[in-house]
Amino acid sequence: MPDFYYDTGTVQSQFSVGGNDPRRRLARVISLLDGSERSIFIFARVPDGVHFYQHLKNGGSSTFLQAAGTAEAMTIECRRLDDDGEERLYVLGHGGPRSGEPTVRIEFNDGQNHTLVYPDEVFDFSEAGDIFFSYFETERVPDGYALRLFDLDAPYEDQRGTAD
Repeated sequence: MPDFYYDTGTVQSQFSVGGNDPRRRLARVISLLDGSERSIFIFARVPDGVHFYQHLKNGGSSTFLQAAGTAEAMTIECRRLDDDGEERLYVLGHGGPRSGEPTVRIEFNDGQNHTLVYPDEVFDFSEAGDIFFSYFETERVPDGYALRLFDLDAPYEDQRGTAD
């Protein structure tokens, strides 16, 4: 099983299958998201001993799974390589009904930033832990989740912004 790197905004570390139950370890780290100092969780496969940001700087793949918010209410995003060879960012959801623009505000970085999502795109740490563990095992989002393209070409304020 590959080694992964994670970043919580305050802690950066390698994550591997060794040690205690990896599913429980992932759920524990994600359960510490507080919307303040620990408000993000970035999880990516990297070569042994290399941090994610160094991996990117060296031209490595920028595919990852990330969450932002709190243990009780977070958004999860996946950057993946699509069949056409392009990397794209998606917001995960349960596939519920959607009309209009996203209205659920998920704050992170101590309220300095936020993103807007649909109600079916909000997760708690328990379900997020299962999603991240599946990603750890397969490097894919588990079947059954809806993926909404996060348009990186749209103005930043339209999708993420600073707190009002």
